Amino acid sequence: MTSALGYATWTLLLIGALVLWYLSHIARGPAVARPSVVLTRLATGRWLRVLLVLAWMWAGWHLFAR
Repeated sequence: MTSALGYATWTLLLIGALVLWYLSHIARGPAVARPSVVLTRLATGRWLRVLLVLAWMWAGWHLFAR
């Protein structure tokens, strides 16, 4: 069950990344905001900051701590 959930999550992330990549290539002008703009918008709300910190902690634990 856990591995199936993990595969589904990574598949959804891959599909989302491919959609953003496709939109950035077909649009005229800035279709996707720069990462700095996205992080600035995330850091404006209290709950979004908490979510950002938790996501950073999860990524750090799973990608860098191993």
